Amino acid sequence: MTDTDDAAEFRMGVPVYAPVDRAFSVFVERCHDWWPSEHRLGDADRVAVVLEPRVGGRWYERTADGRENNWGSVLEWRPPYRVSLSWQIGLGFVPEPNPDRASRVDVVFTAEGPDRTQVTVVHSEFERHGDGWQSMRDAVSNDRGWPGILPDFAALAAVDASG
Repeated sequence: MTDTDDAAEFRMGVPVYAPVDRAFSVFVERCHDWWPSEHRLGDADRVAVVLEPRVGGRWYERTADGRENNWGSVLEWRPPYRVSLSWQIGLGFVPEPNPDRASRVDVVFTAEGPDRTQVTVVHSEFERHGDGWQSMRDAVSNDRGWPGILPDFAALAAVDASG
């Protein structure tokens, strides 16, 4: 990410000490295990994060009261190398039903050896959120956003790889 207010992209890479297929599967199948529990859209406790494994699939949370809150949808599905998602979470971290007002999350998994994968997240198109889009960019790029979340994902994938 650049330091200007115009930067409509956040990019971060994290090394994952696991094979590429393992890193991919932990990212998409175990989102609930590494995504912070306090990061939710519903009022009730979150009991699951689901990413349906196909283009057009839903990305959503399920809460203890039985509700499903949409986070976005799968835009690209190329296991184990890439998944792209819409981020239909509006300013103020509320569900955004209009897909035209969604930013984009591209996740690329690059094998750097049999037991190491570089995972790069590019969160872009923030301007689609409308006036004040910079607040969403700033939120996902601070320590409570991707920089705080991705190390937990990497640690879980590494534990899985050794177990």
